[in-house]
Amino acid sequence: KLTLESLLHGYQVGMQTGDIENAMFSAHVYVIESFIYGRSLPEIEREADSFIKQMVEYKQMAPKDLTLAVRHAILSLKNDPSLMVCKNVQQKDLLERAIENNNVVLASYIYSLSGIEAYIFGKYESAASMVQKRKEMEEHMSRKMFQNGMTALFDGLIFVAMAYKTNDIKWSVKALNAASKLEQYVKKGINICEHKLLLLEAELDVVEKNSGNVLNMYDRAIAVAEKNKFVHEQAIASERAADFLLRNGDVRAAQYYGKAHNLYLQWGAQRKADHLIKNIPF
Repeated sequence: KLTLESLLHGYQVGMQTGDIENAMFSAHVYVIESFIYGRSLPEIEREADSFIKQMVEYKQMAPKDLTLAVRHAILSLKNDPSLMVCKNVQQKDLLERAIENNNVVLASYIYSLSGIEAYIFGKYESAASMVQKRKEMEEHMSRKMFQNGMTALFDGLIFVAMAYKTNDIKWSVKALNAASKLEQYVKKGINICEHKLLLLEAELDVVEKNSGNVLNMYDRAIAVAEKNKFVHEQAIASERAADFLLRNGDVRAAQYYGKAHNLYLQWGAQRKADHLIKNIPF
């Protein structure tokens, strides 16, 4: 969490010295990193709102739009579906404006966050389509966003879900590529990628029908995510373990769904927690 502290410090120093541009850029990166680290969604929303207000005040529109994209993702996970219409219209407007102005960074940001959101809510085709659109944007970018394992994890999870759904080998190959990226991060000593790799390997084993040791792998992913304090990815690993147990008629599925539900609530993802309860088939 050192990154978050240094980003907040960068914001404060920028504001004190009149370097508004750098201050606002630090504030925006602080918001996205907070989301990536799985901090409490209501807390990030409050901070994002405060930063957005300042960004508007100081006419810093680029970081404002990027922060707004993160805020939309937070609202999708957190809020009652009846409040979502307004958010969806705003998100659509933001994306249209990004495409119109050829702002590939903002568009790729929106696609990336929308893909993660779609995956979490089980809309796998939509998630895969968002990955494709993000990759098209990235072809025009000098460097990709989210180089800390989050993209590789969610790309991999989306590809695994599509492999399971379609039996098409191309998705398994893509998922294996994502796993090898995570493996490289782990070898470089990026500890926050260890649970991501364990989860993706468990999911790949399910698709490849190597299910002998899978529950143990899910359990390890859950335990390491907890140690790393990545509550959102601990929740996802618990839900995937529950899905695996349910498919195999194992009564322990209920226990894992219960754990996932509590973790989503802990994250502040009320709408996802409700969605989980509604879709558990018992």
